Amino acid sequence: MLAADTDRERVELALREHYVRGRLTLEEFTDRAGRVLTASSRAELRGALSGLPALPDVDDIATPIRSAARVAIRGALLVVATGAYVLFSVMLLLVLGLTLVFGAASAAVLVAFLAIWLVPTVLLTRLWHVHPRRRAST
Repeated sequence: MLAADTDRERVELALREHYVRGRLTLEEFTDRAGRVLTASSRAELRGALSGLPALPDVDDIATPIRSAARVAIRGALLVVATGAYVLFSVMLLLVLGLTLVFGAASAAVLVAFLAIWLVPTVLLTRLWHVHPRRRAST
């Protein structure tokens, strides 16, 4: 079957990718690219790709999966922490209300309630605003 220009472009793009990944030297890339440009059949195009892996590297597949897993775990942690914080805040507000109703509220008690509420608030805020570290590509 005759090779179309789109077939040549696809094979040439694949050769570039193999070159960038270090699977081809410059000489091999140049030789194979020349064969792609002069190929008249799909068999000749397949020949230009011979000896090169057809599937992506395991790292190419695993990296996005690991990244998605990290995002999912971080999201679940944020949901659980936020839910616990909301429950904590409601309970603390209830206790504060009861303390005010029964007249046991002094300045020291109100400062203690504020401090007890502020610590988890600051921690949760930091958790929400921390961005995951990006690993440098090797």
